[in-house]
Amino acid sequence: MSNKLNICFFSGDITNSGGTERVAIIIANELNKNEKYNISVLSLVEKKENTFFQLDEDIARYTVYDHVVRGITHIGGIINRTRKFMKINNIDIMIDIDGILEMYTIPAKMFKKTKIVSWEHYNFYQHPVVPYRKYTRKMAAKWANAIVTLTEEDKGYYEENLKIRCPIRCIYNPVIWKENTGEYDTTSKMILSAGRLTYQKGFDILVDVADKFLKKYPDWKWVVLGEGEDRQMLEEKVKMLDLDKQLLFPGNVSNIDKYYSEAAMFVMTSRFEGLPMTLLETKPYKLPLISFNCKTGPSELIKEGVNGFLVSEGNINDMADKIVQLMEDEKLRKQMSKNTVEDMEKFELSQIMEQWNNLISNL
Repeated sequence: MSNKLNICFFSGDITNSGGTERVAIIIANELNKNEKYNISVLSLVEKKENTFFQLDEDIARYTVYDHVVRGITHIGGIINRTRKFMKINNIDIMIDIDGILEMYTIPAKMFKKTKIVSWEHYNFYQHPVVPYRKYTRKMAAKWANAIVTLTEEDKGYYEENLKIRCPIRCIYNPVIWKENTGEYDTTSKMILSAGRLTYQKGFDILVDVADKFLKKYPDWKWVVLGEGEDRQMLEEKVKMLDLDKQLLFPGNVSNIDKYYSEAAMFVMTSRFEGLPMTLLETKPYKLPLISFNCKTGPSELIKEGVNGFLVSEGNINDMADKIVQLMEDEKLRKQMSKNTVEDMEKFELSQIMEQWNNLISNL
């Protein structure tokens, strides 16, 4: 009989291309290197045959359903199927990579040995997609075995607003350092942004920001990487404002490193975040950062005036001004680039995995 711990990551759909799925797969792959663990992934449903991010081949993938189900009438069925999965696969630890999944895992694990880790990828005050996310956070506070937040700020929000009966820890998303990223290109005239083309990421606001200044600088372009349901709306808006020659949406790209290495700066216009992977991923490329100071994450990655600028939420004029300031000041860009790697040890993969292994061993 195996003495390995059976650890399962529970996802809405692990084949998605979002930051949540990416970091979950990074952590799953790293835990899979530990001979003490047997790692698997359970999704409510998988819409694609393969994961967008590379999951180790020996990590088993399962689904609750083989087709999309919607509506509260299916909640009982999902709970029963999840309970059965836990029993058949002898799951010791279930890591919910979206807090909304506690509505299934916590009832499913009642009177069972399975321990639940609630991994918050948004922040306490945000309830995207479904309004009852706030209730599943209360469920986690009362019945989960551990809660993981992505920032110290969000950990504080949990502690201020809930009576938490389990350990709560801040574990940052890791930065994957890449060798040979090259030197920062001070002559670049490309602004870069990236993320899913959704309401959360605020690319509609980004277009409004671009409209304030971009046409005045015809030798500059702004590239937005990613796909999503807002593409058509964004393309129509860009064309209407006559920005389509400079504000570009190439979609998901296989050579994202090339864009990072050729950019002058990285700009984020999100309405809310957990800890934005897009900002973390720029670090090895030493890009100056400009972001709305939304809840949560940007303020833990950007030191105002040191490695970038924090702009008050939704302030289009100030965002445009800060971008133009960097565009026109090559010396400032170069200095901020040098400062981007300060205090990055806490985001290194080895440190993050030490914290995850410590959490698991203490459940």
